[in-house]
Amino acid sequence: MKARIESEVKIFGINFFIVSAAFTVAMIVLSIIAGDLLDFYPVSFEVIFPFFVTIVVGEWGKTRADSNFDIIAAQSKSLFKWVLLRYIIAFAISSLFAVFSMAGASVMRYEMPIWELIVLYFPPTFFLSSLCALLGIICRQEHIATLVCGVIWLIILLTRSLLRFPGLEYVYLFIRFAGDQNNIWLWNKGIITLAGLFLWCVIYWKCKRVD
Repeated sequence: MKARIESEVKIFGINFFIVSAAFTVAMIVLSIIAGDLLDFYPVSFEVIFPFFVTIVVGEWGKTRADSNFDIIAAQSKSLFKWVLLRYIIAFAISSLFAVFSMAGASVMRYEMPIWELIVLYFPPTFFLSSLCALLGIICRQEHIATLVCGVIWLIILLTRSLLRFPGLEYVYLFIRFAGDQNNIWLWNKGIITLAGLFLWCVIYWKCKRVD
C-alpha cells in the first residue's frame, strides 16, 4: 500500500505542489489585505478552496481520462479501490494546504476557531470533489469533469436568491456565504455530507459495473 501511495503522489508531479503552495500563500496574503471589505472565511474556505480541491481531483486525480486507465483497470483487483485511493490522496494533500491557509489566516485575522473553519470547509469540498470523481469515471475526455463541476459551482453562486424559498437553505452548498439567516448551517453541512456519501455509493456501483 505504501508503494502505491508513493506512486500516486509521484504521478501528481512537482507542479501540483508548486501551484498548491502558491495558492495557499495567495489566500494568506488576501486575508491580510482584505480588511473588513470581505467576509473572508466563508468566501475563502466555503467557496474558493472547495473549488480548488475539485480542480485537483479533476485534473491531477483523474481516472477514466488517465491515458493508462485501461491498463490500470485490467491490472487492478478492484477499480473502486484505485479510484478511492487516488481521490483520497488528491483530497488529503489539497486539504492539507487548506488547513495551512486556515492557520495562516487565523494568525493574521482571528474570526473563527479552526474547528469551525474545518466544518465550514469540509462538506462543500467533499460534495463537489465527489461529484468530480463520479464524472471522472464516466467521462473519457480530459477536463470535462472539472468543467461540469465548475459550471455547477458558478450556477450555485449565482442562484443565492433562491434561498427565499423554504427548505432550499438546507441544501444550499454555500450557506454561510449566503448569510445563514436562520442559523441552520450545521444541519446544512450534515445534509451536504450525506449527499457526498451518496455520490460515493453511485461511484461504487459504477466501478462494480466496469469490474
